[in-house]
Amino acid sequence: MRKMRVAGGLAVLVVGAALPAAAQATIGFDAAFNSAYVWRGLSYTNRPVLQPDVWLSVAGFTGGVWANVEPSSYTGASDLSENGTDGAGIAEIDGWIEYARASGNVNWKLGWTIYTFDTNNSGFTAFYDTHEFYGQASIGGLPFTPTLYAAYDVDKVKGLYLQPSISRAVAVSPKVSVTLTALAGISAGQEVSANDVSANFANSGLAHLDFGASTSFSAGSVSIAPQFHVQWCHDDFTKIASPTTQHSAKVWGGVTLSWSHALGASKSE
Repeated sequence: MRKMRVAGGLAVLVVGAALPAAAQATIGFDAAFNSAYVWRGLSYTNRPVLQPDVWLSVAGFTGGVWANVEPSSYTGASDLSENGTDGAGIAEIDGWIEYARASGNVNWKLGWTIYTFDTNNSGFTAFYDTHEFYGQASIGGLPFTPTLYAAYDVDKVKGLYLQPSISRAVAVSPKVSVTLTALAGISAGQEVSANDVSANFANSGLAHLDFGASTSFSAGSVSIAPQFHVQWCHDDFTKIASPTTQHSAKVWGGVTLSWSHALGASKSE
């Protein structure tokens, strides 16, 4: 099942590459090295992870395949692991596709993501496979950039997740700026209920607040983007820091290396 889904994601890349030059395509690869895997305030792994993503963008559409890799066995008493007792390796593979446009000062996108855990016999197994539709809109031209992200799980969790945020770029030198971000994660149906077979959060309402700082600089054709996050946890599930402990605050960070290449020039250029 997982192999079929990943093949579907790769097919997006192959089909996009075959489009005529008039629809210029860009292929890219990202590799994130993070101190933990924190997704929407939830700690899925509390040890370092590698998270690669390969994607192709053409005519406003972008599709890709993303993975979470646990580079070693996280089987200690205080370790959180998607792989459980399976040891090191790929813990999660997701396929995604989205369409993005800009309308005046408004940037928006609509997309779909499928989450698969079929590689595991313990930890996060195929039982947790699901998929969702999402949308995002940001308004530019203001002192702060407000953004609203919304995702609706239509399969296993069957609920809405909302994430309003604001961000601002602050110049720290003539060549370097730091983007400061504050966001709130809100569950509107993704919480535990009597009818749910799965849930992302314990309760409805505010799940967490996240305050982040990030920057970016180039080394040749590679972009290097470090980030740092301080999170305040409100929902009981977001407070989980290990199999035996809960914390009201979390700190995590990492760095992402990105590379992209235009596959062909537009005929209009």
